[in-house]
Amino acid sequence: MAKDTQGPVPGATSELRRVSLNQLHWRNARWLLAAEAAAAGVLGLAGLAGVFLVAPHGEGVRVAGLILTPTLSWVLLGIAAAAVAAVLYRRLALLFTTVLSSCALALAVISAMGAAHHVPGQLGFTAAAILLWAVVFCYNLGVGMWLVPDDIEGPAWVPRRRKTRPADGANGGRSR
Repeated sequence: MAKDTQGPVPGATSELRRVSLNQLHWRNARWLLAAEAAAAGVLGLAGLAGVFLVAPHGEGVRVAGLILTPTLSWVLLGIAAAAVAAVLYRRLALLFTTVLSSCALALAVISAMGAAHHVPGQLGFTAAAILLWAVVFCYNLGVGMWLVPDDIEGPAWVPRRRKTRPADGANGGRSR
């Protein structure tokens, strides 16, 4: 939790109770990780299908400027498999988003260098690959920050539920 919210509840806020945002954010992050797994899996399978069915030379297939080489397709399938595993455990999801955002940032820079020198290499480093890795970096950075809400923004404070008293008399407990 945030340091300013640790310890006993002060008297001025005794009508409030602390609610962790971790569970709500974890439920939403699972859907975000599942969507990432689906997108990476579809792109990886499309790349492998294109390489083995359409262009059997092993050069890769162009999809919207992105060269889906066999190596890049296998990397995308690996990302999809890791994202599926990350959906199961919160700690693994934090590790996955941290590692993938770091690697994607490095690959965005490497893609920029490869695209500038017109050397696509095994991972198809083109201008479209810069965009792909930049989107993967931003997406995973966002999901990673979404997974640690109590550490970043602190817990939410909501009013305590008051117990209602039974009605006294015929007028519902109201005095005249």
